[in-house]
Amino acid sequence: MPRFSGVITAKLDAKGRVFFPSAFRRQLQAAETDFVLKKDIYQPCLVIYPLEAWQQEVDQVGARLNRWNPGEAMLFRQFLADSETITLDGNGRFLISRRLQDYAHLDHEVAFVGVDDRVEVWAKTVVEQPFIAADDYAAAFERAMGTGRLS
Repeated sequence: MPRFSGVITAKLDAKGRVFFPSAFRRQLQAAETDFVLKKDIYQPCLVIYPLEAWQQEVDQVGARLNRWNPGEAMLFRQFLADSETITLDGNGRFLISRRLQDYAHLDHEVAFVGVDDRVEVWAKTVVEQPFIAADDYAAAFERAMGTGRLS
């Protein structure tokens, strides 16, 4: 399974097509052209999953939810409804639907952010600023990971 990292900017054309970054494509198997594009749950961005990573995500979510509970069934339904299958064309481009462009406030420039087994698509203007202030980042990382130091 690929592990994506880094930020790569690209231009969205008038039809909503964009090139999937070649640096990320190189990490994929040659025949891999199908992905799932989904609204992020927490932020106004989109998430691209290679098909295998998406299937694992759906399996994990489905295993935790009780589809016989009406609220949880609705949650699973929305989780799946917020996704679209995309295919890279021969040039490595894919189409972002208007509804997903509107959700993520995508303009003519986007930023692809590698996040382990998935790639996020953000409006370039959002990614130009840090996601977390430097001091907050260090403190949050220390809380999450622990210091590991002996006193």
